[in-house]
Amino acid sequence: IYQVRIIDRSSGKQAGLGSGFLINTEGFLVTNYHVVSEFTNHPDRFNVEYLRTDGEKGSLTLLDLDVVNDLALLKLDQSPGYFIELANTLPSHGELIYSIGNPHDLGWTVIPGTYNGITAHSVYERIHFSGSVNPGMSGGPVLNQAGQVIGVNVATAGNQLSFLVPLNRLNNFINQASTRTTELASIDTVIAAQLRANQREIIGGL
Repeated sequence: IYQVRIIDRSSGKQAGLGSGFLINTEGFLVTNYHVVSEFTNHPDRFNVEYLRTDGEKGSLTLLDLDVVNDLALLKLDQSPGYFIELANTLPSHGELIYSIGNPHDLGWTVIPGTYNGITAHSVYERIHFSGSVNPGMSGGPVLNQAGQVIGVNVATAGNQLSFLVPLNRLNNFINQASTRTTELASIDTVIAAQLRANQREIIGGL
């Protein structure tokens, strides 16, 4: 599990931060799109880098993004040889799960909470998590009791009411990302296409 930082090129100061986690031995890292959106909007002004728990830093390369489900795939400048396994299924309703991230840059934190299924009456699939997901934890993994990823931290409404990108959306994104490469110069085109496709799906459903 890594901290993801957006760095201003001119000043070297931190302009944004979140969390992320490795999904394979090649150094592929998942986080939220909104964590790296400052970089994708202004790649000439910002760099994106990781910070390991031992203090080691390095650069990250954007591979793909899913703006609708708020996911991004990046690659470390090295292959560390370890990763977190994805679960095969979601937990049972009421099961204890664990959100991991670096809230407010205070240090790595594990937040236990309850899996409450997929939120009802929501346009986008989200897991309802009874636990505190705070700024800086976005993009971090949420684990089942076997230590496998079942979702990704994405948002909070406060008072132990938080939301996660579910496992199926994460799997779909990873599978699609493995078959294509997103160039920085084409990001606006990619985002526009994703938003139009999502709009067509919603209107079609209505």
